[in-house]
Amino acid sequence: MKKIAFGIIILALSCLKLYPQGEASNWYFGYGAGLKFNSANGIVNSVSNGQLSTNEGCASMSDSFGNLLFYTDGSVVWNRNHAVMDNGSGLFGDASSTQSAIVVPKPNDSNLYYIFTVDNGLDGVHFGLNYSIVDISANGGLGRVTEKNTNLLGFSSEKITSVKKNCVTGSFWVVTLSTNNGEVGLLDTFHAYEITENGVNPNAVKSTFVMGNNGTGADDLRGYLVLSPDGTKMASANARSGLYLYNFDDQSGIVSNQIRLQLNSQAPYPYGVAFSPNNKLLYVHSSNDFFDQGNPQNQNNPSSHYSVLTQFDVSQGNVNGTGTIIDSRNLYRGALQLGPDGKIYRALSSTYTVGYSYLGVIRNPDIQGIGCNYSHQGISIAPKTSSQGLPPFIQSLFDVDIDIIQNGESQVSMILCKGDTYTLGTDNVPGSSYNWSRDGQPLSVNTSQLEISEGGLYELRVIPPNGECPLVGKASVIVADKPSVQKSSLIQCDDELGGDGISLFDLNQAAESLAGDFMNRSLIFYDTNEDALNNINPLDPYSYQNKTNPQTLYVRVVDTETKCYSFTELELKVSVTQTRNVTIETCDDDGNEDGINTFNLASIEDDLIENSNSSYNITFYRTYEDALLEDNKLNSSVRNITPNKDFIFARVENDNQCFGINEITLIVHNLPNVEPESEYKYCLNFSPDTITLDPGILEGHISDFTYQWSTGETTPTIEVNTVGSYTVIVTNNFNCTKERTIRVTPSNIATIENITVKDVSDNNEIAIMVSGEGDYEFSLNNENGPYQNSNVLEDVPAGLHTVYIRDINGCGIIEDVVSVIGFPKFLTPNNDGHNDRWKVYGMSANFQSESIIYIYDRYGKLLKELNSSGPGWDGTYLGEILPSTDYWFSVLLEDGRLFKGHFSLRR
Repeated sequence: MKKIAFGIIILALSCLKLYPQGEASNWYFGYGAGLKFNSANGIVNSVSNGQLSTNEGCASMSDSFGNLLFYTDGSVVWNRNHAVMDNGSGLFGDASSTQSAIVVPKPNDSNLYYIFTVDNGLDGVHFGLNYSIVDISANGGLGRVTEKNTNLLGFSSEKITSVKKNCVTGSFWVVTLSTNNGEVGLLDTFHAYEITENGVNPNAVKSTFVMGNNGTGADDLRGYLVLSPDGTKMASANARSGLYLYNFDDQSGIVSNQIRLQLNSQAPYPYGVAFSPNNKLLYVHSSNDFFDQGNPQNQNNPSSHYSVLTQFDVSQGNVNGTGTIIDSRNLYRGALQLGPDGKIYRALSSTYTVGYSYLGVIRNPDIQGIGCNYSHQGISIAPKTSSQGLPPFIQSLFDVDIDIIQNGESQVSMILCKGDTYTLGTDNVPGSSYNWSRDGQPLSVNTSQLEISEGGLYELRVIPPNGECPLVGKASVIVADKPSVQKSSLIQCDDELGGDGISLFDLNQAAESLAGDFMNRSLIFYDTNEDALNNINPLDPYSYQNKTNPQTLYVRVVDTETKCYSFTELELKVSVTQTRNVTIETCDDDGNEDGINTFNLASIEDDLIENSNSSYNITFYRTYEDALLEDNKLNSSVRNITPNKDFIFARVENDNQCFGINEITLIVHNLPNVEPESEYKYCLNFSPDTITLDPGILEGHISDFTYQWSTGETTPTIEVNTVGSYTVIVTNNFNCTKERTIRVTPSNIATIENITVKDVSDNNEIAIMVSGEGDYEFSLNNENGPYQNSNVLEDVPAGLHTVYIRDINGCGIIEDVVSVIGFPKFLTPNNDGHNDRWKVYGMSANFQSESIIYIYDRYGKLLKELNSSGPGWDGTYLGEILPSTDYWFSVLLEDGRLFKGHFSLRR
């Protein structure tokens, strides 16, 4: 398969890059962390052999072939062997300076490099902007610092950046932010220093602005300063006063057209900034942190920090209107840096001193919006960790003169699928010459286009006919395998019983058979081969209905990482075979009779298929549609949802293909409705008589059930004359059982143990003490009641009384006569039947019969001696009627009690 891409040459460009990107191949940063970029194969590896440990500032330099030369934190320089370079300590940078250093090669001299340093402007000691010189040829190529700390500014911010000025002479600009006079004061002036083959020009090009800082500019010392790769734009992240965008004239060094960009209010303080490779998009990492945030406890608390990654389109007139949030989360501030692979890397820390073991990566930074494909854990740097800083580089190292790839994803790297060809190139410009190379080796092609089928680092140098600088385009090409695929088939059951061969398919079920266990795969299905080739009209794989039976679909299998793809075919077949419907019956749960129970589906698998064997696989689903699509599979143990009768469906597969779907009826039969427990009383005094125990049927006829008693009997009722516990299992026509328990407890007629009487009082009482196995109640003078539970009878009148004691369980009544002594208060002998004679109540031949009773007149004269069983006194003395008045009595009871009193005689 052949793809063609064309580049566009803009001849108006007069200053273009000369150096390849190898100089930015080795990064050392953070707490011992590092990255190695291999432009030949596009691979980025984490390295942990560096000696650098820095909270912020760092810089590194490699040769044009990507070999490490040296790196620094702004104070110490380490050589390629990770030892301190000869004379390589004491530089005036600082590991706590945002951009403590940047390395710039001396034009037209392959041995000398300038290390420009800016110190920590917050510690009260101001070294400003200085440069030192490294001769890399010294010490057998390990290098030596030959000049140290040549001062350019007495006071500077912690910001520094660089870009190419002239592609012929190789001169550079180095830019920092300081005061107008370079002394301590208001940060308002950009100083651009030119570096030529003659050295560093100490006379800077100055551009002064009003930046809205706090008057001293101290809060704006921190934050990154960066130029765009093409040298036309510049962004300054002033930690407190905000983010500013400028135009930069890479010929004159003049900064102009200040625009303040609006940031998210939750993260208003900018720190890291980076331009996209195509120079159109600006990314900023802002946070709620600035250097004098205050409370150290908050600085050490990850939850107090919040960061936002924002994208702006600087190619638009209204840049502020293009702000798009790419990522936001709890995070400390951090740098952004464009890499040789065309991706932007993000430094990640949870606090000022605690970093993460990975970097964020914007994988397609030329794409607007979230399509830029930000990955927060983009690349691991374990076991080392990130800090806030990443190494700055001469930004023109990342400038793309010619986009020879033109795939809309990256201008510097691409993946070529194995077996495919791709055409790199640009428009043909008459009179220009075209020089191609692969991995540094010249190719014989001298046209504007090159068809490739192999990986490697391709470079095109276009030499214009007018003597201007060459235009350079690069492409790091990786060859990736296409997914391995094979044809497959998918058999589905018909979507209705006795159907028409049309059914619903979940096409993703064929993924493994089409592409094996390939993990990074994406399968796209099409009705026609033409649609598959043109990648149009994709099908919904989750619920596809076939059109014919059988039907062939066409499949594009895509590697989601490399985007390489292969084609294959999938045949759809609908099985109209139906398996047997099955009914499972069970009884309700005893004790929770709601028509719901658990069914063991494994017990019916053999009933579903005639001549079943182990090649069949059976799964169960709630609905027919779920069974078709194999969604929401049930366990082999399932409970019905609808009480008493419910339906589920079994899907039978043979060799992973649908053989049939059948309906399973789940029936839950009710248990016999019986009274579960009861208690009977057996009167011991009736023994050996029996009582009848019944099964307690509450619903239905007694003949509808069978019975199994614990006595061994199977009749509906049984006769017993022994106390104890008896059970009966009641079984209905569905063989559902329920057990009833009957407790037979003893009862008996009462035995009177004692009767005590409280008499001759205003409230006479009879207390009856009984014993026996029964439950007893008590009545006075009436066998039929009323009865009371209390054994104490109150307010009993004087006289002879019969008490009745009844067993409430029906075991019988006993009685006894009780005497309650009392003395009448009146004698009215008028023959009306009331009080005609005075006598003591409660006496009889059986009660107090030996008692002595005397009656006296008011003067103490004995008038009458009475017999306890006699008729009483009639109010006469020796036959004479005595007058109405009070008379006195003395009663000595048989039990020894003596009572004296008086009563009134009234006629």
